[in-house]
Amino acid sequence: MKSNIIVTGGAGFLGSHFVRQMLGTDTCRVTNVDCLTYAGDLRRLADVSDRDDYRFEKLDIADEEPIKALMAGVRPDAVVHYAAESHVTRSENDPDRFYRTNVEGTRVLLDAAVAAGVKRFVHVSTDEVYGSILEGSFKESDKPDGVGIAASPYSKSKALADDLARSYSDRLEVVVVRPTNAFGPWQFPEKVFPRWVTRGLRSQPMLVWGDGLYIRQWLFAEDFARAVALVLDKGENGEAYNIGPVHEPEITNLALANWLAEFLGLPADSIQMTGYDRPDHDRRYAVDSTKIRALGWRSGDVWDQFTQSVDWFRDHRDWWESLIAEAESIYADAAPAGKAEPV
Repeated sequence: MKSNIIVTGGAGFLGSHFVRQMLGTDTCRVTNVDCLTYAGDLRRLADVSDRDDYRFEKLDIADEEPIKALMAGVRPDAVVHYAAESHVTRSENDPDRFYRTNVEGTRVLLDAAVAAGVKRFVHVSTDEVYGSILEGSFKESDKPDGVGIAASPYSKSKALADDLARSYSDRLEVVVVRPTNAFGPWQFPEKVFPRWVTRGLRSQPMLVWGDGLYIRQWLFAEDFARAVALVLDKGENGEAYNIGPVHEPEITNLALANWLAEFLGLPADSIQMTGYDRPDHDRRYAVDSTKIRALGWRSGDVWDQFTQSVDWFRDHRDWWESLIAEAESIYADAAPAGKAEPV
């Protein structure tokens, strides 16, 4: 008998990869709950939309009564909660929207899940709940209660939602995952990697903020979907799991931009340093993923995955070209301060 799961934010970038991952196992029925903000797009799931084991419900997770009614009607075995406002720059412009969706929406879902007798709830958090770290890497136990040193309204709202989710572990099984910087096919082109890719494909400069030496762990969307499926099955109640690859050497933003320019065959001046830098821009994120690796998770080769992602964007201009105006509308990149030196 197939299990029955609700996935929130399933029309989003990461959520859609997970929906497809679960339907690919042919072991569950999926109800996708998404309010279809600018970042939600059902074209991501066009290939599964007619399946008998998939349904879509357009709902805002912070609307309490409709969510309660849906949860009571579906009575899922599990809820996997991806839905969130997720862009740091947008959070600086509209922090209240981020708190409503990311904190209040999570509370609404948890209460509805408890009332409906849901057995397991997987909450998708972020590595940004820890804040920046200049050396070493954060373990799951390093997250303080509350916002800690999280810098942006986005990361603060996710830190609070992370605490909230784990506080329900006495009422249902709750597992939290904290992924690193994700990328891959179908990513909305507002985030740095797809922004650079789509700008490069349009022969526009790739704009690198600050000195370009910010460091992230780059997590392929399909690797993350597998990790979430793993903790849905094997994660321990009340536990958090960091999800992130290890890069040796670590990858700076500037190094990634230089690789991309070379891969696309762009001229040297295609990379431009800008006078603009995000306020409180976190220098380095790094998490220790020992716990999820103990369950058997492994990441793929990141440079192969970057290549695969660029090729996907090259082949799907018809999807992303119409999204560029919205993606670029939030940025305040200043005039270029200079050209990047190859690394």
